[in-house]
Amino acid sequence: MFLIIHNPLSNNRKSKHTTHRIVRFFQRNNVPFYLRSTLKIENLNDFLKANPTITDILHCGGDGSINYLINSVDLKTIPQNIYLAQSGSGNDFLRTLKQIEKGSISIGNAATDVKTVKFINGCGLGVDASVCYYVNKDTKKNKMSYFINAFRAMSIFKPVNMKVTIDGIVHKYDKAYFCAVQNGKYFGGGMKVTPKADPTSDNYQICVAHGVPKGLLSLLFMTIYSGLHTKIKKYVDIFSGKDIKVAVTDKCYFQADGEVLADVSEMHITKGESREFTAFNRQTVKTIFSNKI
Repeated sequence: MFLIIHNPLSNNRKSKHTTHRIVRFFQRNNVPFYLRSTLKIENLNDFLKANPTITDILHCGGDGSINYLINSVDLKTIPQNIYLAQSGSGNDFLRTLKQIEKGSISIGNAATDVKTVKFINGCGLGVDASVCYYVNKDTKKNKMSYFINAFRAMSIFKPVNMKVTIDGIVHKYDKAYFCAVQNGKYFGGGMKVTPKADPTSDNYQICVAHGVPKGLLSLLFMTIYSGLHTKIKKYVDIFSGKDIKVAVTDKCYFQADGEVLADVSEMHITKGESREFTAFNRQTVKTIFSNKI
């Protein structure tokens, strides 16, 4: 028995169409399921205990919905298989997960001077988080929303002095624009910020953009889509590490899987527990269910 969890508010409420297609797939293939909204399950752990026939969970949503899941649920106590399906305006983690199909994914811990949160795809401090702030405030999201809000954030953001400590080694920057710490390869709707990231690895990939002339900042952002920014070593540093501390002189926006905190000046990133996730694939589900029958 599957439990399909969906967020009806995801992607400006457009996720309902995706959920409907998934439900039709389960119905056509006679796969038994419960359908529940995230708004109507107060405690997922309690719901699963009350419904012992559930063997698999399909969680539909974007990065924000997955972030809510890992921050609100004790995953260690859930024995069911967890599948993730794209159904949001931002699906960067799934872009990476689909490439490996499934894996034991490390959940990140981000301790800031404002709040401690978990993340699955990545987190960052600086202009990348400012972009997320403006995107989240945008009530008319469309395919151009990220570009429009990115230019807005970049025109306002002032570079900061930043100290990045990776496994005890200190790197200092006078004019830093952002530091992104990634489990996944992508952020910002498909920008390949850390092409070598592996969410099953013990190490994060860290990208620091610094010293970029204001007039070239938007151009640098465009190169991130293809991963070519990693070749611009004058302005971009890429690191790998397990324990990352970042401190800035001026408070900035911070984002974890696109969810934003304001007025953050420090973050300390470490890896937490690991949990197996599988990218939802219709053919795989059909095969698994037929075998169970």
